[in-house]
Amino acid sequence: MFNHNFYPTPPELIAQILNGVSLTDKTVLEPSAGSGNIVDYLQSQGCKEVLACENDPRLKAILETKCRVIEADFIKVTKEQVSHIDIIVMNPPFTADEKHILHAWEIAPEGCEIVALCNWQTVKNPFSRSRESLKAVCESYGSTENIGQAFKTAERQTEVEIGLIRLFKPNNNSETEFQGFFLDEEEEPESQVEGLQTYDAIRDLVNRYVQAVKVFDRQLETAYEMNSLTSIFGGCEIGFSCHVENGTIKRNEYKKSLQKSAWKYVFSKMNMNHLLTSNLRQEINKFVETQEKIPFTMRNIYHMLSMVYQTRSQIMDKAIIEVFEKLTQHYHDNRFNVEGWKTNSHYMLNEKFILPYMTKRGWSGEMNVKYSGNSAIIDDLNKALCYITGTKYDNRDTLYSFCQSKWVAYDFEENIIGEEKHGSESDLKWRLNRKGYSEDQYTTVQVKPGWGEWHEWGFFEMKGFKKGTMHFRFKDQSVWALLNQRIAKIKGFPLPEKFNSYYSKKAA
Repeated sequence: MFNHNFYPTPPELIAQILNGVSLTDKTVLEPSAGSGNIVDYLQSQGCKEVLACENDPRLKAILETKCRVIEADFIKVTKEQVSHIDIIVMNPPFTADEKHILHAWEIAPEGCEIVALCNWQTVKNPFSRSRESLKAVCESYGSTENIGQAFKTAERQTEVEIGLIRLFKPNNNSETEFQGFFLDEEEEPESQVEGLQTYDAIRDLVNRYVQAVKVFDRQLETAYEMNSLTSIFGGCEIGFSCHVENGTIKRNEYKKSLQKSAWKYVFSKMNMNHLLTSNLRQEINKFVETQEKIPFTMRNIYHMLSMVYQTRSQIMDKAIIEVFEKLTQHYHDNRFNVEGWKTNSHYMLNEKFILPYMTKRGWSGEMNVKYSGNSAIIDDLNKALCYITGTKYDNRDTLYSFCQSKWVAYDFEENIIGEEKHGSESDLKWRLNRKGYSEDQYTTVQVKPGWGEWHEWGFFEMKGFKKGTMHFRFKDQSVWALLNQRIAKIKGFPLPEKFNSYYSKKAA
């Protein structure tokens, strides 16, 4: 027995729930794959690729012989990792099935289909907030069905009534901004690079990428040679293969991982991080994952950067609407049955608003921002506000980094003479020394935003609470009004009357 949540899905049940689902040439995620029963079925039906997650180390070891395991804990999977998938098929642990299905819905890309088994009581008795949320999603975007005691005669039996949930995440656009951008047929990357005369950071990046893949190939060739030479010895335990985090990595997987890291470097080097929203990162991941034969050339890099720059207005509008829709879910009388507050509105962004899942307690009780919570949404909003107000974006000042410790130097009259947000105390002292200060002229203190206190960050004042929520309020009413004007234009609805009077006053 592996663990109390391990209930292998019977082959006949898998065939039943996937009857009518088109699997050929599709990329599918199995978030709680166990020993791989569903994975085996998916692969037998002609799927292009099957990705999986599994927490149990023994089951994970079995699974890694069948498909690519992207995470142990499915709850840690991000939108960016799965932005290229077509279908999610899941038999989650019934002790937390609503949590897993809601997370699948949260990270699923547009156009993705979700087929999930669950305890029927999860659907029938929505007594908790998370079950109410799942019920609302099912009613709006899918269907539920009681399929009875489907595990009564299974490998591991239970008489629990089983529910079947089918969801479909609608497409907002029929085409993504980048579909087909990388489809030009070109020569191999090394030939492309050798034919270019100018030397710059992008050429250096492409050269490094090409050489890294060549080194990988040489190492792999050596590994095959070593294994071939020693295979005659029978029980020899010595062998070579390329590994990452206790698992072997294939050539295409290595190239994809390398390209994703390279794209982050490109945006940073070209000073374009102010355009790199969560949605854009998902699009880049989707390109890398789905366009396997596209060479990572300078031409393609500049093509991507050019298209990003030309569509920057649409990118920012998409980020604004995603923030708007996320916040309006959390007004006090919302239909999704998620936690809500009267501070939040359902048709506009108020001057003050609240977001959950933002903070967590550090080791010594200090306030930290959850890296995988809603902080990315607020960072996207900050980038969008920089864009529509013409403000320069500081790519180091994310909300997460702002809430880390910083060093502050005070003179003996308690005036601040220097700050170091992203470095150490020695970095601050070095900069003060360059300004002519000696260490006997000041004192240094390590400070960090505290619980329940207002702090200025970007366009906002923000305050974090131990239960996980964070309160925000706009520092400038004109920025707040400008943002709502943009939202109204995108969504196509009129602004409330108070905005008209506000603009009249501004004009006067």
